[in-house]
Amino acid sequence: MDQVSEYLPMFLAEGREHLQELNLAVVRIEETPDDRQTVDEIFRIAHSLKGMSATMGFAGMAALTHEMEDVFELLRQRKNGLQRAEIDVCLECLDMLEAAVDSIETGGAEDIAPEALIERLRTLIRDDEAAPAEAPPSALDPPSDLSEMAQGRRVVQVAASLRDDVDMPSVRAYMVLAAVAKLGETLACVPAPADVDTFDGREIVAWVVSENTDGELHSAAAGVPDVAMCEVTEAVADAAVDGVEEPAAATVAAPTAKPDSTNRPHHGSSTVRVDAERLDQLMHAMGELVLNRTQVEVLAAQADVPGLQQAIQGLTRTSHALQSMVMQVRMIPVEAVLLRFPRLVRDLSVKLSKQVELELVGKDTELDRSVVDSLGDPLVHLIRNSLDHGLEGVAEREAAGKPATGKLTIEARHAGGNVIISVKDDGRGIDAERVASKARERGLIGDETIDLARATELLFHPGFSTSDTTSDISGRGVGMDAVRVAIRELGGEVTLTSAPGQGTCAEIRLPLTLAIMTALIVQADGRPFAIPLDRIERTVRTADHPVRSVAGRQMLVLNDGVLPLVDAAELFGGSPSSDAAYAVVVRGNGERLAFAVSVLDGQRELVTRPLPPEVSEGSALSGAAVLSDGQIALIVDCDAVAELSQPRGVAA
Repeated sequence: MDQVSEYLPMFLAEGREHLQELNLAVVRIEETPDDRQTVDEIFRIAHSLKGMSATMGFAGMAALTHEMEDVFELLRQRKNGLQRAEIDVCLECLDMLEAAVDSIETGGAEDIAPEALIERLRTLIRDDEAAPAEAPPSALDPPSDLSEMAQGRRVVQVAASLRDDVDMPSVRAYMVLAAVAKLGETLACVPAPADVDTFDGREIVAWVVSENTDGELHSAAAGVPDVAMCEVTEAVADAAVDGVEEPAAATVAAPTAKPDSTNRPHHGSSTVRVDAERLDQLMHAMGELVLNRTQVEVLAAQADVPGLQQAIQGLTRTSHALQSMVMQVRMIPVEAVLLRFPRLVRDLSVKLSKQVELELVGKDTELDRSVVDSLGDPLVHLIRNSLDHGLEGVAEREAAGKPATGKLTIEARHAGGNVIISVKDDGRGIDAERVASKARERGLIGDETIDLARATELLFHPGFSTSDTTSDISGRGVGMDAVRVAIRELGGEVTLTSAPGQGTCAEIRLPLTLAIMTALIVQADGRPFAIPLDRIERTVRTADHPVRSVAGRQMLVLNDGVLPLVDAAELFGGSPSSDAAYAVVVRGNGERLAFAVSVLDGQRELVTRPLPPEVSEGSALSGAAVLSDGQIALIVDCDAVAELSQPRGVAA
């Protein structure tokens, strides 16, 4: 049991990866049934998951995955893939396996009852066996694109048969393929490199471009122990000699599993799994180093010790390099969260009877692990809204002159020190009048007419929804409000833009990391505060610009507009400031405002710390950081400042 416990974290991590890959592959194969590479991938992943489950003693998962393998074997035998009902059963199995992994993580037991699904899987197999069977293609058949891979060169087929009583067929297969690869370029082989470890057959085939003679290739393969027979034949003739590009061998049916090139790079040994808690500890230690470095720099500036400044400069360079490396270690591609959405879109489009094309852009964009972990739920809300409210049904789209299939694009990209993730659809857009009507019903606004910008902001109001009915997809009024709250907790912001009849785009702007931030240090009421630098537009002297009182609010008059002037000292519990010499113009909650402070202390790199819930709840603060002189600077939440500065009676 101790050994099982030791490997349990690895099993959970790899199990989740396998299940996500299977979800993605099954959805892909439903769209393109003839994608042989995906078929092979599905079978390989399912086989690995079965082996892992059995090794760890999770019999229910192993039994269910074993039956799924039989269904996936149908993919290898058919040209038209699996039917919708078969796909649905497979996806239900994956859902049950995901629930089992969750149960193992929380309670240590798989808590799975797969009998009903296993029977449904067996029914699919029986039904398929009762149907007229096609002649199975032979593993000795060359791949259909072999001539293209040959590029006019002569290709020979090396086919080896192992003895029936061979003890280690996978080892012998590896040895045969390795021996042949030493004498030429292997274009394709059966088993494929990814399947060699689990190979249990007797026939091994390689298609090779080689300058060696057929006899030398024969000797290399036949010399491997347990090889009973070997045959070398011409598969593609040399076009330069024979003038033939398409020999008869290339016209035979494609093999059951499309072989992979042995030249494909293997990356398995280039990465290592590290526990997330260790990364957090490493980041914490790096933060302390940044703080200590800053303190040493301050002390060194006051000391007159020969060579000290040069030593400090070396320390600074090294710590900067280490900090950058630690940050990179924490970065993971946003693909980790995006790849769960093809399955979600597939299921929702079926439930809503809509045709949807999903496009994922920028999957390699990297983001801090802690941010990626928290990004899934907000994006799910946005996708549900797009499919339910944004994209029209087929009839409505065709009536509007649009293609029957709607398009949903999820894009991730870097922008300075931030990552921007957008969810964009080409649907009906936001109907400002419909939003206004619902808002009047709830007493959020009066009889006034509102523009699209105001209607968009109303959608973020807690409990607001334009749906006439409530469903398990949307309509409960928690979507957009939940998205804004979640994104703010990550130090980001979310905005909506829309064009009637053309679609809607929700854009999330997030910091690359939550652990270290660059901020402007200011003082108000004698206390230091930190304003995130990416929210600041500029700073101005208040004496250079008039201040007016409008409806009880202080307004700062600038050349490019009139902005609410928020007294930082008063906002955070102090007395109204009498020495607010500066105003920091910031963006918050989709609008601009001016933050009145007494002192600008300059830009700093800060290691952030969360505040206790009793301090942060209801305040305009998002965290704290220790400064080089030991003082604690509270980090300003610009979105919350904008909300708190709203006059009473105005909806956020």
